[in-house]
Amino acid sequence: MADKSTKDLTLKQLLAPKYWFTWIVMGVTYLISFLPWQAKQTLGKYLGLLVYKLAKKRRHICDVNFKICYPEMNAQERESLTKAHFISAGKGLLETFDAWYQPASKLLPRVEFDSQDVVDKALEAGRGCILISGHFSPLDLCGTLIASHLDLHPIYKRQNSPVFNWVMEHQRKKVYSKTIERSDMREVLKSLKQNKPVWYAVDQDYGRKHSVFAPFFGRKCATISHIGRIAKMTKAPVLLLDYGRTKTGYTYRFSEVPDYPTDDDVINATIINQLMEKAIENKKEQYLWSHRRFKTPVNQGDPSPYDTM
Repeated sequence: MADKSTKDLTLKQLLAPKYWFTWIVMGVTYLISFLPWQAKQTLGKYLGLLVYKLAKKRRHICDVNFKICYPEMNAQERESLTKAHFISAGKGLLETFDAWYQPASKLLPRVEFDSQDVVDKALEAGRGCILISGHFSPLDLCGTLIASHLDLHPIYKRQNSPVFNWVMEHQRKKVYSKTIERSDMREVLKSLKQNKPVWYAVDQDYGRKHSVFAPFFGRKCATISHIGRIAKMTKAPVLLLDYGRTKTGYTYRFSEVPDYPTDDDVINATIINQLMEKAIENKKEQYLWSHRRFKTPVNQGDPSPYDTM
């Protein structure tokens, strides 16, 4: 059963003094969202550089991930890519508030999108479709932009901050006809039955219980196993959603995932990870390298690669 949402909490409940600072921060981000696009890109760059200086633990996680995924990189190259990642993440944070507070129409002229026919074809059978993607820094904004063309139902994870989560859920409700908390499988099946695209970001470690181990950049890691099962159960086609930031705006496109699913969960997870690798290749800095992608060891009890600092 899905966890209880915070979107039904009243403002009175969330106006307690312990939440005041968070509300002030949310107010500032609302004002920032009205800045010109290029100004926000510049501000996001310097915000990212500030976090890069302060977030030693996250820098370490990035470095470990680069050692695993790009063993040919030297220390200087890893440091340069880590810094670029934080800059991209800073921009992505401000883009999130753009997605929440500003109409998508303001940024649509900056979007390159040319694969609506792929989605239309996938929906012809009336079984909906499953969109899979990775976690890249402009995720929230690109989702909002895509929703201008497509009635997609994204899967999301609730945040720890009640105020942040309340604002997030209320603002997303203005963009999407429906959002689905990641544990709510009943709503996923209902959306597919209604011939809607359901959007999963498939590249995070959700632990041993919900995963199989499949190679990602040559190293086995916990990869969610239920995408193939849902596709097999519903016969919904699976599409790759590849999106990202360019120098002047954003790009996103869809492509079919052929020969998917198979009858093997590990093969299905391997296909997903290979697709993520290809999506990452031409925009490495935008990927969420500060996530502990390899935190669950194949052999239970083995140390995490992130344990040493």
